[in-house]
Formats: sequence, structure tokens, C-alpha cells
Amino acid sequence: MEHKIQAIDLGEITSKKELLTTNEKFKCLQFNFEVGEGLAKHRHNGYATVLVLKGSVKMTFEMENIPLASEDVFELTEKTMLSFDARLVHDLVALAPSQILVTLSETLDEH
Repeated sequence: MEHKIQAIDLGEITSKKELLTTNEKFKCLQFNFEVGEGLAKHRHNGYATVLVLKGSVKMTFEMENIPLASEDVFELTEKTMLSFDARLVHDLVALAPSQILVTLSETLDEH
């Protein structure tokens, strides 16, 4: 088994989206968003974390057959992390110029 160690200076990344690292268990992506930009409704067959490095974002989750409730909306500010089941439909919108780090788990087995 090959071991890979990688150090990345997130302060040096200026692109809108950057794949930072990937392996068989997870991948990390970094995003830079201006106000109103973000990630449209989507889902991922696994788990995820969103860490706000700078700025603030709003994340909204859609629960199947349940109307949107206030507990399904999260406003994340700088240095706040949200961990969640990414199989739920969700979106993300920047409330201020923001830099976020997203970690996605490996794809879960379909049963």
C-alpha cells in the first residue's frame, strides 16, 4: 500500500474550485464563492463535511416528503464545520465572499 502525505497552503488557492486531494476513502475540494454563488441542489452517495475558512454560507437540506423547516437550514460562519449525510438533497449559497473546504467520503455501497 502506497502512503501519500501532502501539505497544501489553502491561502495560495485563488481558483473557484480546486480538487486538493483524493484517495479510495475520501476527497477534499476547496471552493471560493462571491455573494450569491454556491452549489446548486445535489446529493452525493456518502457523507460530507463543509468547513468555512472565510466568510459565511447558508446550507439548505430537503427531507423527503417533509416541508422545509428551520432546522433544515444552517448558516455557517468562519471556522464553523457541518458534518452530514450527503445522500440528502442539499445546496449551498454564499452570504459573503467565502472560502470553504468540502470533504466527501467514499461512495457507499448500493443495497
